[in-house]
Amino acid sequence: MKASSSVRVRKIPLWNRQTYVQGVEASWDSGQWVAIVCSKGMVGCGAFDLKLMEAHHQVLAVARGTVDQPLITCEDLLDAKVWGATRLARGFGIRKGMSCRKAAELMS
Repeated sequence: MKASSSVRVRKIPLWNRQTYVQGVEASWDSGQWVAIVCSKGMVGCGAFDLKLMEAHHQVLAVARGTVDQPLITCEDLLDAKVWGATRLARGFGIRKGMSCRKAAELMS
């Protein structure tokens, strides 16, 4: 049986279609990850390592999905809440509990 995988890159509108970010959805037979790439940083699912990104001085906010509500699509991620953020992301005003959509807006 042939394994299947997929990567989808999408242009995602923010702020009433005034600003756009890039959404990346990747999946394979046993998993997936999703990220929103903004001009100043990134919002990602729990697959992204905050400690590593912090050590490399990156701007990252992370949300975590659950078994009942996995983060598979860009819309899932934008609707989720920020679980954690690097120091540089917090410098943009990103805080735990805010929507990932708001975090993306602050990084755009």
